[in-house]
Amino acid sequence: MKRLDTLLGWSLVICIILLFLTLGDFLALHDIRQDYVSTNILADLQVKLSKELPEWTSTKAEWFVANISFYLKSVLAILVIFTISKSIRKLKSVNEEQPD
Repeated sequence: MKRLDTLLGWSLVICIILLFLTLGDFLALHDIRQDYVSTNILADLQVKLSKELPEWTSTKAEWFVANISFYLKSVLAILVIFTISKSIRKLKSVNEEQPD
């Protein structure tokens, strides 16, 4: 039963991390929405600028956060699936061992 408690505890911790990563996604994407200017889109719209766009308009840090968050959430979600499936199997074996 101790192992089951550990698995469920880790699942809870991972879910909390996933929640914070989702909040980070929201903040990064909100900032991208406010600051991002694509030179490709401006070219497609045939918008001519008198000078180059400032570096901050590419929002490289925000895109980095969004990409890293995606990969971390994917790995952590797989870990949660694994730990919950192990917990379910453990619960089934414990319930089968107990007499009615």
